[in-house]
Amino acid sequence: MSNHQPSETTMPMLILFITGTAPRSQRARSNLGKMLDRLNLNDVKPFEVDLLEQPDQGIEHGIFATPSLLKFDSSGEVSILYGDLSVEERLQKFLSDLD
Repeated sequence: MSNHQPSETTMPMLILFITGTAPRSQRARSNLGKMLDRLNLNDVKPFEVDLLEQPDQGIEHGIFATPSLLKFDSSGEVSILYGDLSVEERLQKFLSDLD
């Protein structure tokens, strides 16, 4: 996962908001990676924002809990999935329009 700022041209875009090395944040990172692999979305590179290091990003994007997965689609619509992303069906449905 990259800590670089998202590119304006890459849509849809995923941002995973975490809090340091907290267990739930580590599970979210792992679960997201596994699901992207399972869905053959290897070209989708989520950005990662650690809110302990960049709290302003949480405010800017309206994130009130971590871990959180934020998705921008090609029309600019924003969706958020909260939690450690362990419910596979919910995560798969959330990512379904990325292919």
